[in-house]
Amino acid sequence: MKKTVVIIGGGFAGLVSANICSHFGIDSILLEKSKLLGGGNRSKIDPKGNTFDYGYHALDENRSLITTQFFKKVLKNQFYKHKLNRGIVIKNNLLPYNEKFSKWPKKLQKEFTIPLNDDNITNNLNRKNISKIYSKKFTDFAYDEIANSYPGIRWAIEHGGKEEDFFDLVYPWFFPMKIKRTTRNSEWDRFHDKKRITFDHYVLYPKKGGFQSFSDAIIDDIDTKYCKIKKNIKNLTIKTDPKSNNILSIKANNEQIFGDLFFWCTSPILLANFLKTKSIVIKSGLPQTIIFGNFVFEKNVSSNFHEILVGSLEHKINRISFPGKMMKKKNNLIQVEYSFPNNLFELNKNSWKQSWLKSLHTLELVKKGNSLKSFNFVSETRGFVSKYNLPFLTNTLKNEIMKSIGNNIVIPGFNLGPENINRVIPEVILNTIKSVKSLNR
Repeated sequence: MKKTVVIIGGGFAGLVSANICSHFGIDSILLEKSKLLGGGNRSKIDPKGNTFDYGYHALDENRSLITTQFFKKVLKNQFYKHKLNRGIVIKNNLLPYNEKFSKWPKKLQKEFTIPLNDDNITNNLNRKNISKIYSKKFTDFAYDEIANSYPGIRWAIEHGGKEEDFFDLVYPWFFPMKIKRTTRNSEWDRFHDKKRITFDHYVLYPKKGGFQSFSDAIIDDIDTKYCKIKKNIKNLTIKTDPKSNNILSIKANNEQIFGDLFFWCTSPILLANFLKTKSIVIKSGLPQTIIFGNFVFEKNVSSNFHEILVGSLEHKINRISFPGKMMKKKNNLIQVEYSFPNNLFELNKNSWKQSWLKSLHTLELVKKGNSLKSFNFVSETRGFVSKYNLPFLTNTLKNEIMKSIGNNIVIPGFNLGPENINRVIPEVILNTIKSVKSLNR
């Protein structure tokens, strides 16, 4: 008997699951609530042909061999390869990421009050451990100034979180280059520690259509003989067996849909709510707002960087990127982004434009006489701030859900925070193949 898979969610996880199922000849139906696929990984092309990305901006080459080969295949090798050039901002100082201490500005060097030793810091990022290497004065500055410039970290600590649980957003990004003598636990940390030693960090970026072309390429590679994609699902109800929590059917836009397996590829928090899980995760925080400012200037901007990480209370910016440089076009585009707990700031387009323009001029990224041609402001609810860090939230919610989930529900990639493509893609591929094989037995 022919089997059917129903895929709920059209982000990267859902698209990859649909792609794999279709190439196995498994009938599948993908349901997406919005008009667009790819989740937060979208791109916007303005009337003048300028492209701005939302979500990820590049793919780390060979951080995951499976992920890199998968995207090279679906993109048909139509991508640029960049050696990533990243900068950081501390106070009003713009300097290269991973810069040698001797080349840091003199006024920042004064924040270090002991000779800098090799870095043997492991996973416990408390003030005491970091102070032994980088001095108490700079460590306190990094906690009190740099970490506090991230509203999500500030909110977490004010609501009972442990400051060291969130310091991986600051360490080692805003610290001078040092020889690393210890290996840390997570894949994320090991990868970036390695890149701080070699500093040959290459990324891939599609030649056309911006980062969204990664999603579009997966869609184009889906065999539509086996997969139906239904977008703009506004009314979705799920009927379950009260004893087993198995899904019996789904009603989407008044259409009844049946399946043998149901792949949950959207927010795990929504699944927890659906299962009526009394989760400490959901009660521990609140949704997050992310805002983007897209600037088009008359002339090229003064930066050789692809992106700049900002850790300064003087600038309401987390990240600055240069889309024109990524696309090997005129370098007259700047995108800034900033995240914070919902309702912390007003979403006034003109106020944010003026604030960001002041920062861009202060940091000398935009020179006097380089007139602004256009500006676009975007705000979205994306992510979650909590007093607990992401690993704890993910593991806790996963354990809570798996205890009550029905056995015909599959979570190909359990992702609570921002998607890490290099972890999500292999996990989704593996779990989809395992589920498809069990379906055929």
